[in-house]
Amino acid sequence: MFANPAYLLLVAALLASVPMVPARAAGSWVADATTPTLRQRGWRYDTRILKPRASTPLVGRGITSVSWRYEFGNSGRPPRVALCAGRRCIEALTPTGRSTAFAGLAPATPFRFVFILPGRGMLATPRRGGPLQLVVNFE
Repeated sequence: MFANPAYLLLVAALLASVPMVPARAAGSWVADATTPTLRQRGWRYDTRILKPRASTPLVGRGITSVSWRYEFGNSGRPPRVALCAGRRCIEALTPTGRSTAFAGLAPATPFRFVFILPGRGMLATPRRGGPLQLVVNFE
């Protein structure tokens, strides 16, 4: 059956008629910043907008996951932390984490972190900002 030239021509014709779809490139981008210094309980502190560098190739269908890492320079009560993209926010209460909550958003979606220390009043010792990193994975 496989030696039949008519069969081989039929298989070749069928394979030639299947459209070739280019593979989607998977990628990621990284944004580094500093957590804000927290001086007042009850105030909202936003990071700068976190977005890919202009040179980052962003060919893909959408975000698959995001990962983060942040630190503060001195100990104290942990702040409430949210990671936001547009109007969508998730809790990011642990200093390191990963989420798929932003899956499907455009790969170039900008993000920001929001920090709030519960309570009211000035802190005797401000919570110094430390390094912060966001990794956005997309396909």
